[in-house]
Amino acid sequence: MKTILKTALVVLLLPVIATAEDFWVGVFAKDTGYTDQSYTTSKSLSRLKTKIDNEWAKGYDIIDISYGHDVWMALYAKGTGYTQQAYMHRRDIKKFAQAVNAYAQQGFKLINVEYGAGEWVGIFAKGGKWKDTVFEYSRYRDDFEKNIIKRWSEGYMLVDVEAAEGYWTGIFAKNTGFKSEAYVIADEWEEVSPQIKAKWRDGYRIVNIEYTAGEWFLLFAEYPNPREELFANNEDIEDFRETIRKYWKQGYFLVDLADGRD
Repeated sequence: MKTILKTALVVLLLPVIATAEDFWVGVFAKDTGYTDQSYTTSKSLSRLKTKIDNEWAKGYDIIDISYGHDVWMALYAKGTGYTQQAYMHRRDIKKFAQAVNAYAQQGFKLINVEYGAGEWVGIFAKGGKWKDTVFEYSRYRDDFEKNIIKRWSEGYMLVDVEAAEGYWTGIFAKNTGFKSEAYVIADEWEEVSPQIKAKWRDGYRIVNIEYTAGEWFLLFAEYPNPREELFANNEDIEDFRETIRKYWKQGYFLVDLADGRD
């Protein structure tokens, strides 16, 4: 049982509860600045695009996307500060990175990356508070971790992580509002819960939970004003829908999605 720990300015640990099959994970928070929220599920990228277009027409912005159980789940919100969004996908990581640069030339920032069904999917936005976003990808985790430390030293913060097809990818940004960051890579889901709770006591909050190459990558940040948050997991999509409804009623917004296994 291994746990790998890295921090920017501070130290940390992490991991959560256990099941044997694939399951959905959600991070819920208050004081997000969002004013409304929705989500969609789709069995294909073509259906996903249609549903994204429909939610955009209603005034929602995409804030996260996840693939699991052969389903694309997209998460939306109002009150993001975004003025325009775009969406693209590529099968090859190098072509994906080229497309990211092309969108950057048009003023779009990459805000979310996800891999599923053989495709790298990117969500872009204009507006919002992040500045100088950078997309990085590495063949090996050690190299990716070196990139994290390098970007931290340059004033960037890691805001999204995805690992698939032998690549580790991340989005870095400035002007995130984070005071410091820390992350841990754990190889068992059951390790996650006590570690997250310990980090909460230290004043950190969850930025991103990702299932990466058979391990759990948990990213934390220290906010100027720690928000109230929780996390939950469900194996069945219908149970996960019920969990979302439950916490919406309690005033929480779903801010991060993941799918993985123990």
